[in-house]
Amino acid sequence: MWFAIFSALAQGITNTFATWRYMQESKQQAKEIAEQAQAQADDRAKKAKYQMQQQKTSFLKSGVYFDSGSPLELVNETYNTMRDDINDINKDSLTQQNRLKRAGQTAFFTYLIDPLGNNGGQTAGNLYSAFSSSNSKKSKADSSSTLLSGYPESSKATGIYTA
Repeated sequence: MWFAIFSALAQGITNTFATWRYMQESKQQAKEIAEQAQAQADDRAKKAKYQMQQQKTSFLKSGVYFDSGSPLELVNETYNTMRDDINDINKDSLTQQNRLKRAGQTAFFTYLIDPLGNNGGQTAGNLYSAFSSSNSKKSKADSSSTLLSGYPESSKATGIYTA
């Protein structure tokens, strides 16, 4: 009998540590993905700024002013393409971050329902799915206003505005 109690206690401690570790790793991976996305977005913005400067310079050298007409449309198209690329990078990043965080939270829910790891994983997954689907409307609305890795309106390092 004492062996069963100590065995259950040891398994509970092991599961607690494993769950905590998994949650920490998923948070760290989400942070790394956010940092990589921000670096990619900043790099894309720098390249687009350079390209727009080159376009403007070439128009001025040839005697064409870029304040209206086709030259302005070309510069604006470059800007819009860059903005869309940055938003796509950050949407993908947010999707990956949410997936990792959800996995960590599901592991935590599983542990809460069945700390000894017997067979509560399916129940926890079902409960977490029900809980997260009721909150998904909030998360979709919140994420649409912060497409640039949590920086609404502009990219952190480059000052590119998206509004």
